[in-house]
Amino acid sequence: MDTVHDLGGIQGFGPIPNTTENDTVMFSEEWKARIWAIAMMSMTKLSTDRTGWTLDWFRHVIERLPPDLYLRLDYFDKWNLAVMATLVDEGVADVEEFLAGKARGEGFEYKSPTPVKEILETKPRFKLGERVVAQRDVSANHTRLAGYIRGRTGVVDSVMGLQPLPDLSAIGVIRNEHTYVVRFPMAELWPEASDSRDSLLIDMWDSYLEPV
Repeated sequence: MDTVHDLGGIQGFGPIPNTTENDTVMFSEEWKARIWAIAMMSMTKLSTDRTGWTLDWFRHVIERLPPDLYLRLDYFDKWNLAVMATLVDEGVADVEEFLAGKARGEGFEYKSPTPVKEILETKPRFKLGERVVAQRDVSANHTRLAGYIRGRTGVVDSVMGLQPLPDLSAIGVIRNEHTYVVRFPMAELWPEASDSRDSLLIDMWDSYLEPV
C-alpha cells in the first residue's frame, strides 16, 4: 500500500528515541508482553485451523488504520487493534465482548471461508546476474514493494524459489511466485549516494519485476 505505512526512505520524522533503559528487557511494559502473547496465540490458532490465514492479512489489517492514528500509536497499540479486528472478522469474538472485557463463550468458531489457492508451476523468469527493473504499479492493498525502489534498476543476486505473493495472500488468495534477491546500487536509489560503492539487497517477488 503506497501510503504513510510505507516509511522506507521517507525523511523528516526525526531521530528514533530509545526509551528502553535496559536492553535485556524485551518489553518495556507488561501490557505489551500480553498483547504479543495474545497475538502469537491467535495467529497460531487461526493459521492452523484455517488454511490460508496469513501474516500478510495481519499486516494488511494494521495498514487499514488511518494515517494520523498509525503515526500516533505505539507499536503494540497497532498490534492490539489488529488482533481485535481479526478476531471480530473471524467470528471468534465481537465488539461487545471486547468492551466488556469478558468472553461469552469458549473456543474458536469461524465465519470466514477458506481462501482460494492458486497453484502455479512455472520456471523463474529471471536468472542470476540478469538486470531487472522494479515495477512502478502500486497495489491498493498490502504489498512488499517498497516505494523507494519502484522504477529502479538492479541485478538478480540470488534465485530463492517459490513463496506466496503477499499482495494476494493479504486478501485471501494464496499464489506462489518465484522470489529473488535483487542487488540495487545505492547510487541508483538515492542521488546523494552517487559516490557510494555500496549496494542494497532486497527480496522481491516475480510480479514486482520486469526485464530491462
